[in-house]
Amino acid sequence: MKPLTNVAEKYDHFYRYQEITDLLKGYAARYPQLTRLDETAKTPEGRSQWLLEITDTGSGDFSDKPALYVEGNIHAGEVTGCMACMYLLDYLFTNLEDPDVKRILKEFTLYIMPRVSPDGSEHYLTTPDYVRSVDRPYPFTDTMPGLAPQDLDGDGVVRRMRVKSPFGIWKISDKDPRLMVRRQPDDMDGDFYNVYEEGLINAYDGLSVKSAPQKFGNDFNRNYPIGWQPEHQQHGAGSFPLSNPETRGNAEFLLSHPNVCAVLDMHTMGGQILYTPGFKSRKDAIKADIDLYKRRGHMMQQENHYPLVNVFDEYMPQGYPPTYGGFDDFTHFTLGLPAFTIECWDLDKRAGLPEEFPPKAELSDQEQENEYLAYLKWIDQKNDGQGYKPWTHFDHPQLGDVEIGGIDYKYVVQNPPVKFLEEVIEPQARAMMRLVKSLPRVRFADTKAEHLSGDFWRVETTVENLGFMASYVFKEGLALKTMKPVCISLTADKGDLHFTDGKARTDIGQLEGFSGISGYNSTLGALSMEKDPHSRRLVWVVEGAEGTELTLTATGAHIGKTSQKVVLG
Repeated sequence: MKPLTNVAEKYDHFYRYQEITDLLKGYAARYPQLTRLDETAKTPEGRSQWLLEITDTGSGDFSDKPALYVEGNIHAGEVTGCMACMYLLDYLFTNLEDPDVKRILKEFTLYIMPRVSPDGSEHYLTTPDYVRSVDRPYPFTDTMPGLAPQDLDGDGVVRRMRVKSPFGIWKISDKDPRLMVRRQPDDMDGDFYNVYEEGLINAYDGLSVKSAPQKFGNDFNRNYPIGWQPEHQQHGAGSFPLSNPETRGNAEFLLSHPNVCAVLDMHTMGGQILYTPGFKSRKDAIKADIDLYKRRGHMMQQENHYPLVNVFDEYMPQGYPPTYGGFDDFTHFTLGLPAFTIECWDLDKRAGLPEEFPPKAELSDQEQENEYLAYLKWIDQKNDGQGYKPWTHFDHPQLGDVEIGGIDYKYVVQNPPVKFLEEVIEPQARAMMRLVKSLPRVRFADTKAEHLSGDFWRVETTVENLGFMASYVFKEGLALKTMKPVCISLTADKGDLHFTDGKARTDIGQLEGFSGISGYNSTLGALSMEKDPHSRRLVWVVEGAEGTELTLTATGAHIGKTSQKVVLG
């Protein structure tokens, strides 16, 4: 797919709440026939959790079409994910005459929630603080003893501070003086340091420097009702499932919109396309669902060139405990919807570091040194040295002479420097546009009314799914036993319609997409093998007056609603 370069907005900074609000309200005001702006939650600080619905309502209402749901900033500091959402919106509304955009809006609905946590992201963008999901003290409301991160030198970044000590476990690397390496067990002479986060020590005893618990410990991506565990077993889990208004907001939206067929969660960092399960092995999931992930994931990979990685088996280091209460697992196992996570910003790859899945749980001292040297080389050569501060002496009010320096974690490691922002998010928008086109597309074909005698008519139609995904979208959804079948209704717009053969409402089960057709390459070339039906033929014999207009309607599963007219005579 060609790059989506024709956009109207600037991507030389990360958008704050008011700028996002103004853009979303502007789209809604300028394109009322294409959009609807929803407030899905109100945060404790009074901000709106916005969601923009987008479709061409001239071809059907928002809920009448199969939909892709995309969100960003469930983790407040991963602001690149939000920017990818905003880039997609920008491209769509700047290119409404583009045939690809017109077809997407004609046939599908997009639900875009750029920022799940507006309070948390606003704090992240306007202070030096690191925020996981939201700036609400959790799990402790009181100030806890220990070192609390704080920008002491006023440069707007919380970095590292090194303190000379005979007990120090770090020394200056002989390969690069900016880098600290571990002191060897037999090192007796030289300068040794302990390295801490830049900050002040609450209840300091004058001897030991221990880290305080994270002030903002909420992790929204551990707060969903799927395998949820309390705080002592899953850090960041919250008081109970959906205890946060923000997580409740997106969950309730998805629960009330059965036309959603797939979910995409935009994160940073690492440069991967992740797929569930996350709290158990993919071997314990339905194989057909994993196969569906792989087909669609490899398609997106063609745009962003990120590896496709399973969360539990490949993304988490070997031996690490599983994560519980994740949003993507919630959509997979509670809603029966496939959920990808894209981890934007591939600094390791850009720095020339090898990709290994699953990653090692621990790196050797030499591997760590090589990794940090690669980061510094990338900063020097590709980022003009920006994002690293040399060690600089500072008079610490508690520790005396320290040196503050190091990498700007927030805008080099967690998010790209802004000069790389557009090149990072543009391929993600391309991946989203391809993903939405893989949704089910149920249509009527070969519909006709044949006169038999008197007021009796034979009405025929074929209901077919032209999309890649099945009407049920995910086998896990069928396993939940709550999936509605595809239902076909035949009604008269005016007057009476009596059925001699067939019924006004007919359940036809589910319709496979072309993903359900197996393909093989044999010695004689390509071969297709159909298993389950992707189309159904229906016939009615009805009694009605000539000229009566009838409406065929298909509903159920995740297809939304599609209709076709047929006239008797």
